[in-house]
Amino acid sequence: MNLGRLGENFALRFLEAKNYEPVDKNFRFQRAEIDIIVKKDSENLLVFVEVKTRRSKKFGTPEEGITQKKTEQIYKSAEGFLSKNPEYIDYIKRFDIIAIMMEGNKETITHFENAF
Repeated sequence: MNLGRLGENFALRFLEAKNYEPVDKNFRFQRAEIDIIVKKDSENLLVFVEVKTRRSKKFGTPEEGITQKKTEQIYKSAEGFLSKNPEYIDYIKRFDIIAIMMEGNKETITHFENAF
């Protein structure tokens, strides 16, 4: 399994432990993709999550890898998701980042709510 998919699996388990319910994973709309979409019906909340995983900080922290262009693609993909899933139109929308550092046998997860 590649590093990105491994990180997404860690992130999904992390979110489920925080009582988020999975809605979709690797949702694609045109060329844009959202790694994970989760919800909390009790809060009428829909969260679009970008996951970044790295093995070292040689090229910066994972969250530093999310560019303005990537953010724009996530927004575009979210709009596409909502157009195909109108049942979520009235939900509060949030965009989060989950940054994962995997050094040796240890992973560190940082969750940035309302990241952009």
